[in-house]
Amino acid sequence: MKTIAIDFDGVVHAYSRGWQDGTIYDPPLPGAIDALNLLMQDHAVFIHTTRDAATVAGWLADRGFDTVVDVDGPKHPKREFWNDTGSLLVTDRKLPAVAYIDDRGIRFQNWIQALHELGNVV
Repeated sequence: MKTIAIDFDGVVHAYSRGWQDGTIYDPPLPGAIDALNLLMQDHAVFIHTTRDAATVAGWLADRGFDTVVDVDGPKHPKREFWNDTGSLLVTDRKLPAVAYIDDRGIRFQNWIQALHELGNVV
């Protein structure tokens, strides 16, 4: 099973005004819902976010997704991996995946290249 990790803000949620008070105020980015549905046909997909996972899961559920919230407790310890193709996991952690889709990522090839690319954004 190949797992895909997807950042929430700026990738699924438009995030046009930044964090604000933590509420989810924008619609999905164009194509985001269709892309998630397409990826979920053949891959396990999880959403990672710094927002409250239950709030993000509710927002996604309102758009037709079956969601699972990564919670920590005696009956439901946080997951070490995700491999379910039928639901979207929402978590505050980056679990193992074959690919990470994030609006603020730098693709690492080597440190010279990474530092060069980082210099273009900071």
